[in-house]
Amino acid sequence: MSPPASSANPARAFVRLVELIETLRSDSGCPWDRKQTPMSFHHYILEEYHELVQAMSENDAEAIADEMGDLLFLVVFVAYMLQQQGGATLEAVIDGVVEKMTRRHPHVFGDAVAKDPEQVMDNWAKIKAAEENIRRRDSLLEGIPRSLPAIKRAQKLARRAARVGFDWSGPEDVLAKIDEELRELKASVSSGSRTHIREEIGDLFFVVANVARHLEIDGETALNETSDKFERRFRYIERALADAGKSFQGTDPAEMDRLWDEAKAQEKDAGGEGR
Repeated sequence: MSPPASSANPARAFVRLVELIETLRSDSGCPWDRKQTPMSFHHYILEEYHELVQAMSENDAEAIADEMGDLLFLVVFVAYMLQQQGGATLEAVIDGVVEKMTRRHPHVFGDAVAKDPEQVMDNWAKIKAAEENIRRRDSLLEGIPRSLPAIKRAQKLARRAARVGFDWSGPEDVLAKIDEELRELKASVSSGSRTHIREEIGDLFFVVANVARHLEIDGETALNETSDKFERRFRYIERALADAGKSFQGTDPAEMDRLWDEAKAQEKDAGGEGR
């Protein structure tokens, strides 16, 4: 069984996108676009990715389509620049990912059986581990980008190590490790050593990320949700003070705590979870 052929409209749209990029990179195109390199697009791709995730979290269909278009443009632009430098052609890149995804879905395009998502993931991991570019790696941890958000990277590193049994036995052991790291952080604060403080804070973050992993919680999502909650409640304080004709400079911490509790109570009454 082969993957279904794409319909004509997406194919034509993709051709128009490539033609646009070819024009921008041509001698008669845009000076700024001609000057770019794959590395110069790094932060643009990260920025657009986060804008897309934000639009998705807000379930804003118009913004999702807009941000997805921006991200698609940047990815294809980088692929075209690499092709110009003698790297793989766009056709080879697309053919490669189609072949890889076909190979990793033998339950769809072959005779394998996968009864549930968990079995799909087990099969995926085995197929991926057998691929030549994976087998050539010098370390089990190779291939995890340092550019990942720190919590996501910590969880992926530990998840890889867990494949060979290098892991805590369960959430209780990780929670005990949190207590240990917190004691070490307090000791480093008492010592006054900035180097040791930074190191112990990093250790504590790493362990907290991994208690989330053991509890099957995505740490990045959990922290972002808490940051969203903090932002909502702080904005409530700002509005309440403004409505009362007050400023932060003239407000004591106790009053701000009272307004924070008000915001929390309103969220709870509206069906949200308090903290």
